[in-house]
Amino acid sequence: MKAFYNIGIRSYSFGVKLAGIFGNSKAKKWTTGRKDWRKTIKNQLGNSEKNIWIHATSLGEFEQVKPLIEKIKADNAFSEYKIVVTFFSPSGFEYSKNYELADFKFYLPIDTKIHAADFIKLINPSIAIFVKYDFWFNYLELLQKKQIPHLFFGCNFRENQIYFKPVNKWQVEILQKINRLFTLNKRSFDVLKNHSFSNMEICGDTRFDKVIQNATRCQPIALIEQFKQNKILLILGSSWQKEEDILADYLEKNKEWNEQLKIIIAPHNIYGNHISEIMGKLPVKSLKFSEADENNIEDFDILIIDNIGMLSNLYQYGNISFIGGGFTNRLHNILEAATFENALIYGDNHIKFPEGEQLIEAKGAFAIKDANDFSNCINTFVENKKLLERTQQHAKAFIENNKGATEIVFKGINELLK
Repeated sequence: MKAFYNIGIRSYSFGVKLAGIFGNSKAKKWTTGRKDWRKTIKNQLGNSEKNIWIHATSLGEFEQVKPLIEKIKADNAFSEYKIVVTFFSPSGFEYSKNYELADFKFYLPIDTKIHAADFIKLINPSIAIFVKYDFWFNYLELLQKKQIPHLFFGCNFRENQIYFKPVNKWQVEILQKINRLFTLNKRSFDVLKNHSFSNMEICGDTRFDKVIQNATRCQPIALIEQFKQNKILLILGSSWQKEEDILADYLEKNKEWNEQLKIIIAPHNIYGNHISEIMGKLPVKSLKFSEADENNIEDFDILIIDNIGMLSNLYQYGNISFIGGGFTNRLHNILEAATFENALIYGDNHIKFPEGEQLIEAKGAFAIKDANDFSNCINTFVENKKLLERTQQHAKAFIENNKGATEIVFKGINELLK
């Protein structure tokens, strides 16, 4: 099966290159970013001898690793080390360009034996750190052969994952040799235990530390304060069409909603005609943030955010947040809203996101199936302010009770480098 893995890697690479030729912009960036990678790394890295290699697949994983990078950089014991961050996806690489705490940023070469050997020789890492589940088996096998310390954190394992199929026994054997696997939760720990792993430790999610950190750096937004007034603020965070349609249905059937609510829609997609489509389906007039000012913002009850990067700051004003992606198992970040004491609502298809179920169990969120569930949930919150306040408090407590993963991973790094 190892041969099929290597064939699959090369086939994937060929497919991405082909997509780039035929106009896929993301695929083109993926290919262009890896062009002459040996020369790029050699020229930039120079003679750096103490390197910590951190690999993050994409943007989300990079956010998880930021608290760890900041902790490493703040510790005098690591003053001689350089941070080398690699990415698989263009979204993570592009986003990282202005992040100064990472000394070097590169695309990770595709996982062939030759690439792995050349890359590791150039990087010469003192330790390799991977986020979540980006298991590149040629890289891992070589790290183990060279006895270079390596660990994964933020791991979320499920019994039905491909690694645990009988035909992939060779992959399990490599995973079992990883120095440390820090799991998100006990469920992942138990899955590994059932497969005779002994290298795992329950850690939690560094994203909790990150959102707490971000909250302390949040800046006030005067226009949003003016918009909210003294009403309950409902935020649609990273909404997809499903969430937007459910909101439109609610507004149509609950004519007096604006006596209690103000609404902000921050859609996942702000490009093309999507903003206009949202405004067209709403039964009342709405205002785009780009057109808002202190003279007109109080005249509207619905504000639509038509920019990228503002959402995490908006949650400081929210009371209820309806988060996108929960109907398609693509649940967006719920922790940002929870850390600002928002009661959470999202779709009930979130099996790949354990924090979604955990927040529900902590009584800080509700999962819904359809527009009727959403209507019942919102109206209950509006009519029962004490329930809303308790749910908000539970959401905040959930964040506080789960902080500290960064410290656990940092301790693991220190132990492996001794």
